[in-house]
Amino acid sequence: MVNDLAENGAKEKRLHGCQRGSKLLLGTILLGLLANWFFVDQAFGISVPLFVLAFYGIFFWNMGSAVRVQKNFAGGLMIPILLLTLTYVLFSNEVFQVLNVLAISTLIVMQTTLSARRARADWYAPPFVIDVLIGFIYRPFAFLAVPFKIVARQIGQRTTGGKNKTLMNVFIGIVITFPLVVLILTLLSSADERFNYYLGALPHLLAGFNLDTLMPRLIFIIVLALFSFSYIWSLMMRPKQPARYTDLTEQTTFAGSMDATVATTILSIINAIYVFFTLIQFSYLFGSFALGLPEQFTYAEYARRGFFELVLVTLINFTLLLVLLHLTKQSSAPVNRAIQILESLLVCCTMVMLVSAFIRMYLYEQMYGFTYLRVLTHAFMILLFVLFLVTLFRIWNKRIKLFKYYLLAGITAFVVINYANSDVLIARWNIDRYNQTGKIDVAYLATLSHDATPYLVQLLKAKDDSVRKVAENQLFGQKQMLNKPQAWQSFNLSNLRAKQLLNQEHLQRNQIDPSLSHEIYDD
Repeated sequence: MVNDLAENGAKEKRLHGCQRGSKLLLGTILLGLLANWFFVDQAFGISVPLFVLAFYGIFFWNMGSAVRVQKNFAGGLMIPILLLTLTYVLFSNEVFQVLNVLAISTLIVMQTTLSARRARADWYAPPFVIDVLIGFIYRPFAFLAVPFKIVARQIGQRTTGGKNKTLMNVFIGIVITFPLVVLILTLLSSADERFNYYLGALPHLLAGFNLDTLMPRLIFIIVLALFSFSYIWSLMMRPKQPARYTDLTEQTTFAGSMDATVATTILSIINAIYVFFTLIQFSYLFGSFALGLPEQFTYAEYARRGFFELVLVTLINFTLLLVLLHLTKQSSAPVNRAIQILESLLVCCTMVMLVSAFIRMYLYEQMYGFTYLRVLTHAFMILLFVLFLVTLFRIWNKRIKLFKYYLLAGITAFVVINYANSDVLIARWNIDRYNQTGKIDVAYLATLSHDATPYLVQLLKAKDDSVRKVAENQLFGQKQMLNKPQAWQSFNLSNLRAKQLLNQEHLQRNQIDPSLSHEIYDD
């Protein structure tokens, strides 16, 4: 009796699991079909937010009550995910379109792992990185065999016992009917020429299916469906309660392993060098508002000889600070206060180096113009400056969790730089510089996204005839490309605005003297 009840319970559990698996498999197959429709042979556009919305629809549909969007970090992650997906509709920056694929994927892994309560570490703890890596490396591959088992079980149930022999009976009926169908079709074809015509057209219709195109699409659908199934299924399965990463790190931590005297010695020696360097910087770089350069230095020499070295030293200092904050052993109150002062001095000197590097890059840009690399380098230095400020607060307040604020600052900075629209900034600043110096690289500006097109149109009124002709040629090519038919999946507001603007201009291709060049960028 007990065995029968246990066996029935096991059967019900397997049946319930099979039903859940079938439901998820259906959803992920639909997701694969949608991805094929949205992305194969199509440019990114409105399809990206629609696909992410579809993924979350399938995720919540299958997770049910096991997951809830709450007013916490997991729920808050929906905001940057939404904002980053909308960039594919609002902007046309190809650099960020590539970067955002990785960023959105990472944020989705973080959000789904936390909302499904499968993270072994708190999101504000460094070991949470392991949970994210598991989401990329383990979850999409861990249960790839499950869909095949579900399909095999469904077929097995329909081919064994009583009423479940229906599928086999249908197959037998098809085998028996096949010769009869051939005979009937032959007779009807002989009896009616019109019927014979349509029947003869069937092979040509089937030949219209290009296997060279169909097979890659089919493989893409199957692979995406399987990976999506495995990922969501791994979040649906409730694992055994393993040791949390935070517990493991507490057992194996090196915190407090460095003597305070060693830390004080390191900080004293390094700070002595940095204070001397900082005084030199102030003597000529910050000594006047004119930002005068040392004698016998050109803009290029000054920027090139110091910028990368300063950024590298800044990163070394950042690493050193994190190590000292984590490893330094607590000592007497005076020694601890001395270490805090020395660490604060290191932060301040490093921030001066960052400002120096920032100004060096600014001077270089004034001489050679603005590019993606230079603008993004500015953004990275601003982010580093913010992180050092957070670190400075952490030195004097032990309760501040550095990883928490670093993560929040990083996500915020990435969203902000997306919406700052670097293409527009680069185009605007370079055109302002052209109005002041007469120097510009129109060919480089034409490589920017269509967000910059309104600024490039301004060059059609340039006094320099060669600049005007180069700009018109570049815009003429953009106009031709934008007027080509495009699927709705690739709809983008930036492209639409540029198309409408260029269609108002009467553009033509000009002959340009190859000896004329305005390409003054010197990377």
